[in-house]
Amino acid sequence: MRFFSTAITSIAVAFLSYSSSGMAAPSGAIRLDEALKATLEHNPALAGYHFKADALAGEQTTASLRPEYRIAAELENVAGSGDLHGTQSGELTIAVSSVIELGNKRDARAGVVTARQQQLQSEQRLLSLDLLSAVTRQFLLLVAAQEQLAIHKDAAQLARSTQDSLRKLVQAGRLPEAELLRAEAGLARAAIALQQAEQQVRAERLRLSAYWADPTPDFATAQGDLYALIPSIPLTDLESRLDANPDLAVLVSEIDLRSAELREARSHQRADLEWSAGVRRFEETGDSAAVLGLSMPLGASRRGSGAVTTATAQHAGAEQALESARIRLQGELTALYDEQQQAVSELAMLRTRVVPALKRALRETAQGFDVGRYSYLEFTLAQSEFLDAQLAVIDAAQRAQHTRIELERLTGTAITDQHEVTP
Repeated sequence: MRFFSTAITSIAVAFLSYSSSGMAAPSGAIRLDEALKATLEHNPALAGYHFKADALAGEQTTASLRPEYRIAAELENVAGSGDLHGTQSGELTIAVSSVIELGNKRDARAGVVTARQQQLQSEQRLLSLDLLSAVTRQFLLLVAAQEQLAIHKDAAQLARSTQDSLRKLVQAGRLPEAELLRAEAGLARAAIALQQAEQQVRAERLRLSAYWADPTPDFATAQGDLYALIPSIPLTDLESRLDANPDLAVLVSEIDLRSAELREARSHQRADLEWSAGVRRFEETGDSAAVLGLSMPLGASRRGSGAVTTATAQHAGAEQALESARIRLQGELTALYDEQQQAVSELAMLRTRVVPALKRALRETAQGFDVGRYSYLEFTLAQSEFLDAQLAVIDAAQRAQHTRIELERLTGTAITDQHEVTP
């Protein structure tokens, strides 16, 4: 279970500062670690593995059994004609028989079930990790939606204040009424955007709680820091972690299963030895004698060759699938790494240059608008540009966090040494 614990940790540690610091969430808020715990405890997709494990445990018990003993009774030379009429010349034989398995068949048989159990554990870990990754992504979407909602609230408040200011200017005869009508339309659009943002938060909240089968979530917000970023890690370091990929672990368990099946197929190429031992009583004389027997089928190697050929081909196919997956994951890792670097660079550019510049431009435009140097159209354009830049910051931060989650999912390890960036 060490891999499973590491995988869970890798999903939970990096981007939510409150979750990683262990601080209690305020009333009505949920932390990432709480969402992950609820998913592991109540997600319906994970419940089915308990029954599959029980089924394999039963198969393991059966596979470990030795060949059964048989008891047989045989009565000869009775109910015949002449001297053999009645039971006068009867011969009663009572014997016990069984099979001596050769070629370590029992161990090979149990080994197949053990490999299937290990494969089931790998699949369960993979599903758990996929679910935790999905929950973390959904948590990120909810945090981002909350950030967007806050920006739209500010935009709606600014539109309302602008409309109030314009109304005074129109009443004073300093601006035509058309400007006020434009402001009213702008306020309506801001209200629509705010409603859409509120609906988006509700939808993301429901999508999150659905992972633990809760259609009526009792939390109002997700407590997390969208701007807690990860320092750049060299691509070579990430490539060295690729062997911990959970998909590769499942493919390795598939190879182990095919190896166990191949051993079992080879064990059947050696014939079993059947034996029997008993006592025969001669009714005519009243004497008894021991009866011993041995038998072995012929041609076992030839009859088992087909199964060996099949198992060998399946084993080779599993190894080929593993190699193909390594190549594919290498390409995905490189693409994700480039995407994250782009998102981090874009976020830094937006936060250090674009947003500050547009914020100053909006402040100057507002001051100029008050003294008549800028028109209302220029003022609203400055507002729109600043709003778009703020939303672009959220989008870039979300993409940076999303690619971090995918990189952790791909490498099966946590990207540590986070530092926090104040938005």
